[in-house]
Amino acid sequence: MPSPRSETGLSSSGAEGEAGKAEQKLHVEEAVERIRTQVQTLQRNLNFSVDDSTGEVVVQVLDGDSGKVVRQIPSEDILRLAERLDEMRSLLFEATA
Repeated sequence: MPSPRSETGLSSSGAEGEAGKAEQKLHVEEAVERIRTQVQTLQRNLNFSVDDSTGEVVVQVLDGDSGKVVRQIPSEDILRLAERLDEMRSLLFEATA
C-alpha cells in the first residue's frame, strides 16, 4: 500500500502539471491572437490572372488600402523575356522551314 507521502506527491505534481498545461494554453492563445492582429494589419490581397502574351498564370500581391502591386510572380521582366523567347523560337522555325 502506498504511503500518504507518495500519494500527496503524486497529487501535487498532477496539480502542477494541470497548471502548466493551462499556462501553456494561455501562451498559445496569446501568440495566435498576436499573429491574427498582425495579419489583419497587413491588409494584403491576392490577384490571379493569365498573361495575354505568354499564357502564364500571374499572381499579384496587392496592398489592401492603395491597390498597388506589392509583388508579382512571375515578374514583368520574366514575362517579357518569355515572350521574346517565344518570338525567337517562332522566327527560328520560320527560317528553317
